[in-house]
Amino acid sequence: MKADGERSQRGDQPGERTESSKVNTGASQQTSKQLLAVMARLWDQTGSRAFWGMVYVALKTALLAQGQKRISAMVRLKNEEEFLYPAIKSIVGHVDELVLVDNLSTDDTPSIIQSLQREYPDKVACYQYKHEIRKRGREHWELASTAEGRASPHLSSSYYNWCLERCSEPYILKWDGDMLATAEFSRALQRWRHSSAAVMSLIGANIHPDRRHLIAARSSEAAEIAKALTIPVAPKWVSTMSYTFPEWRLFPRLGARFGSRVWWTQTLSTPFLLPRIKRRFFLRTDEPCFLHLRFCKRDPLTGYSADFRDMIGSNLRRGPPLRPEWEEVLQRWGI
Repeated sequence: MKADGERSQRGDQPGERTESSKVNTGASQQTSKQLLAVMARLWDQTGSRAFWGMVYVALKTALLAQGQKRISAMVRLKNEEEFLYPAIKSIVGHVDELVLVDNLSTDDTPSIIQSLQREYPDKVACYQYKHEIRKRGREHWELASTAEGRASPHLSSSYYNWCLERCSEPYILKWDGDMLATAEFSRALQRWRHSSAAVMSLIGANIHPDRRHLIAARSSEAAEIAKALTIPVAPKWVSTMSYTFPEWRLFPRLGARFGSRVWWTQTLSTPFLLPRIKRRFFLRTDEPCFLHLRFCKRDPLTGYSADFRDMIGSNLRRGPPLRPEWEEVLQRWGI
């Protein structure tokens, strides 16, 4: 794997895709700046209704100019040896590029990444991000609370943006090393490809360690759950736990950036989800498109600060049985 922005060679012409990636990244950043400048001028020159109409036309035109809905899967990894291989195999046929970024793993993750690159040399690109990332929760909040901290390479939003800049296709699929695509993922992706939507939200099913049930929350009272936090605000998803919170996991690379608007972790910002126009651009999925295996890991809460670990761990219980089709997915991958 390459560090500090160097891309691993692949295919018959090493370096060709590296240059392409740099050109695409620079062009995307320049186009985003131009788009924002045009939007600012339109706002100054028109009324609100006309402005948003022209913004919609500008964004729609930009998407059409990109052609087919080709996808880069952006996968950030740290100590994901347990489920990484099936997680990638479950989506490899659905995407055009796999950008795998290792963040200081101490297990067998780098070897698995190299194995995947040998298996798919024309599709997999490998990188290393050599900055320790602050954990979700209080650690993230403390760093993101200052202007200097928000620019730190140790913040998860900085890490995500660094990864985003290494993707070369016009659409990004935000994927993790503990997620297995279900049949619903394939169906949702087909709906998205044949629609005018640019952004799609996905939800996942949180699998219990026994592999036969979902997990569930002991309490749904937000105030009670937040007592374990040093900052008394709990994310919405901890009051249910059986399913992940709907997240915009498929989106255009054009204009996309990650920030720290939510205190405990990074959040996506994209012009395609601006309030006045997002209904024309998004597609929402109501069925789980992936099985989330976080809670099946040896140390499922290692990426959370101490207060978050206590909050989540104390609110877990066994939930409803898995659907038969989900059991089949786990069996298919030997999990």
